Order: sequence, then structure tokens, then C-alpha cells
Amino acid sequence: MKFRYAYLVTILILLPSMLLTGKGEEDNYSVYCAVLFSAPDEASMLGYAHPARSVGLFRREIDGSWHNVHHPNLFSYGLGYSHHNDTFRLYIAGGNGLHRSSDDGKSWKVLTGWTTEDILSVAPHPYDSTIVYVSTPFGVFKTSDDGQTWREKMEGMERWFVQKVVIDIDSAETVYAAAEDDLYKTNNGGITWEALGVGVPQILEIVQHPQNNDILLAGTEDHGVYFSHDGGETFMPGNGFPETAAYAIGFSGDGTRVYAGGYETGLWKSTDNGETWKLIWDDDSFDAIYAITVNPYDQKHIIVGTNGAGLYESTDGGVTWQHAGLYGAHVQQIKFVPGS
Repeated sequence: MKFRYAYLVTILILLPSMLLTGKGEEDNYSVYCAVLFSAPDEASMLGYAHPARSVGLFRREIDGSWHNVHHPNLFSYGLGYSHHNDTFRLYIAGGNGLHRSSDDGKSWKVLTGWTTEDILSVAPHPYDSTIVYVSTPFGVFKTSDDGQTWREKMEGMERWFVQKVVIDIDSAETVYAAAEDDLYKTNNGGITWEALGVGVPQILEIVQHPQNNDILLAGTEDHGVYFSHDGGETFMPGNGFPETAAYAIGFSGDGTRVYAGGYETGLWKSTDNGETWKLIWDDDSFDAIYAITVNPYDQKHIIVGTNGAGLYESTDGGVTWQHAGLYGAHVQQIKFVPGS
């Protein structure tokens, strides 16, 4: 079965910090993933190991096995985290609300209690732990009191379905929302929004350069990857990337490379911030790539999440690839998380 909509699938995976290269601060990093649904019978039939509980939050242990950390029945669409002073918080955007843990996954609290249960993405404020944004099929919501109350933030938006919300790397009052009709931007913490005019509908993904907030890349449903080098004033289609759904985009930590993938695309690479793309890897074991992340301390270490074939990783910049576990699982988001 083929899946063409990014909100159908998500996996959250944790790789142990010993997989990271180098010494010092990087030893405090791990990789998290979340699972929306998977096919354990198919995995067993093909001879792949598969965790007994196949939905929820997983952690990859030192011996390579997978452990279900939270809620074996939770459809998990996305992941976020905040790290303020000595407080680390992990968030799961789930099918029955926003889940938060403040004790490294030992216990969890559901912060939302609305009729609208699907939380498609979460963006915690980088400096104020009481502020969190979420995207839902019914718009953007924001809390400013640590999840006790939530307010809809839709002034200026034409459509309600918002796939993803991202906070600007330099200005926490600036937020981007990938919606079904356009990419929106607010400069006042969500009070009002402005459509940026990407030029095509169905924005599925939005990422920002890790060091230059003027550089934005947007993944679309039917038109590949679009890029902006002027803070969203203008957008242009990337040259070379297929005109199909682009579900996942991921920058290297130094911003010199960016990777993208989607529906029947394989993995593509750009070294000019999305202007031109080159295919670097494809595999017939899956139809789509839903998640891409790069080790912030090792630019050659790339992890890719797929729709049904679990995870693949490369430690040589994408030249060679190995299966990294959870075969049968549908993976949409992977993050290296500090201090966990």
C-alpha cells in the first residue's frame, strides 16, 4: 500500500549517545523517533526483528534492540523538546493530544483536552518553557501557561489544516506554519499571520537553515521542494528534485548540505541551500521517505525514516547505507536531542 500524506505516518526513535562520534558535549546527545503504525507480521515474514509493541515512543538500546518507552497504543505524529537550565522536556505530538515528559520519559502528562485530538507537530519556545505551539487539522494553537490553557492562533490564515509549525532560530516571536493553502509567517507570536505566497498549495514541510534564518526550504504535496533565500519574501522551485510530494528535508549542522526525500523520490542532496539537487540514494524496499536527520557532531552520519521499511543510516555521507532497525514501521520524524 502506498501512502501519500505526511500526516498518516510518524515514528520517534532514540539511538544511544555512544553512536555519536567525537568526545565531550556530544556524548549528551541521543536520537529519538516516534511510531504511528507498523506491520510486524510483514517484518517477521522477511526475517527482520520487530518490537512486540509496535506503536508509540521507542528507544534504541546500546545492544541495538528497541524498547517501547511510552504508550504502546499512541499514534505519534511528531516530536519536540526544550532544554532550559537544568530542565529537559520531551513532547510527543500524538493522536490523542500533546504528551509531555519532564523526567526523561519515565512519566507523561497529556497537556491538551480538546475535542480536536490530533496534534500533528509541536514547537516548544526556545527560551520560555511555558510557551508551546502545536499544529492540528484545525489550525495553530498556543499555550503561554505551561499547557494549562490553549488559544487558537489563526488570524490571517485562510485554511485550517496546518501540517507543521516551526519557530525561527533567531527570533522566537517569528513562527512559520505549513498549511494546506500556503506557508504562513507571524512576527508577533501568532497574533496575526501573513501568507508568504510559495506559489503552490499543500505545504507539508518547512525547515530553516541552522545558521541563516533567511534561508527556508518548503516541501510540497505535488511540486517538490521550494526554496527562499530572503526570509520568505520570494520562493522558487529547486532544480532537479522530482515534482512530487516532498515529505522530509534535513540540514546538516553546519548548513553546508541539505537532504530531501518524499514519495517515490529516493534521497536527494543539495549543496547550495536548495537551488539544485542531486539524487544520492534510492532503494526499492520502500515507497517514501518521511524523515531525515543529520548528526549535529558528525556531518557524514545521516538517518532516514521510511514508510514501512523502518530506518536506514549512512556514516559516510550517503555513499553506503545500512538498515538501522524497526523494519515494518512507518517513520516520519527523527531528532537528535541534547541532554537526554
